Amino acid sequence: MSIKNQVPRIVLVDDDELMLKSLHRHFKISMEGAEILTFSSPKQFIESLDTFAGIDILVSDYLMPSINGVELINIVRRRYPQVLTVLLTGDTTGKVLCKSSISATFIVAKPFRREEFDEVITAFYRLNELPLSEAIKRALNETFIENELPILLSKIEDIDLDFHKLEAMLEQEVLIQAKLFHLCNSAYVGLSTKQYSLSTAIKTLGVDLVSAIIVSVCYHNMVAARYDIANCEQLSDINFRKVKLLKELVHKLHDVSIDSERVVFIQSLLFLGELGSEIAQLITESQCHSPESCYTEKLHIALYTATLIGYESAITDQLYALIKALETANSDCNATKLLLLIDTITNKEVNQTVINTFFDQKSQDWLELFYELRSKYFS
Repeated sequence: MSIKNQVPRIVLVDDDELMLKSLHRHFKISMEGAEILTFSSPKQFIESLDTFAGIDILVSDYLMPSINGVELINIVRRRYPQVLTVLLTGDTTGKVLCKSSISATFIVAKPFRREEFDEVITAFYRLNELPLSEAIKRALNETFIENELPILLSKIEDIDLDFHKLEAMLEQEVLIQAKLFHLCNSAYVGLSTKQYSLSTAIKTLGVDLVSAIIVSVCYHNMVAARYDIANCEQLSDINFRKVKLLKELVHKLHDVSIDSERVVFIQSLLFLGELGSEIAQLITESQCHSPESCYTEKLHIALYTATLIGYESAITDQLYALIKALETANSDCNATKLLLLIDTITNKEVNQTVINTFFDQKSQDWLELFYELRSKYFS
């Protein structure tokens, strides 16, 4: 990513000259002053890679002579892991999307719409604002971006999950099953008899909770493979309790403005920030100066990582909304306020600030339910 105030470098690769001109025109208007380089030959671009100090945004066509866009993106990402990558394709079938989901930050169908590239530009400026050190970014890149995401994790994003698809996905995932059985039989769920049936575990926990658990376990394993974080299991358990509390609270609130599945998934993704914060402390050998700065750094890390991994804009927009709400001490979004309330539950000082800032007398029903469930899950 560019140093702040440095001219962004955008590279466009497509063997269609008309498409290149159209892309160049859009970025020239939308990112005034940016350096825009165009290549009609992917081979020529690869041969020129050594001449670049860095690339901020790479847009590549999927079908090209000698090399496809996924392969090209993989080559560039190995050299510049902080690059935002866009795959252009006229084929939006599941086959192409499945191949590309691990590599590309964004997938844009031809003919493209301006709004789709506006999302890319917004993501660039958001990430460039984040006050994360290069050392922390490098560690996050090596852990979450440069490594291929677990196939199971990419499947969670690629398909519209229902009970039967999820059960089929997990039939061979012994470690995930063990985690589900452990949680299903825990005191938080409260079943009268022990359950060791995969279908029963999924039915008991629900598709959204099981998806959240898969996300948590996959990212936990990616971190554990590189770092010795003593409290990793404890953080994972806390995250599950937050997710369970959030789901139950949303159900009891009956607030139609809150998308239950989305906020549950976002809460599971905030575990990325938790793990990233632990990595940051290990590599910098320093502690945050205050509970507020610790929590803010966690949100920054979650947004940075989720964006580069390629989560949809609805997810990253919500993560960004959490950051802006804390910065401005203001939010009109109930989902944002609820996520802040739940996610700060183990950070008493910040949690109290969230309550004082975002919840007034009209919110007493919310708070009463929250206190009741907090006692249940975090006694």
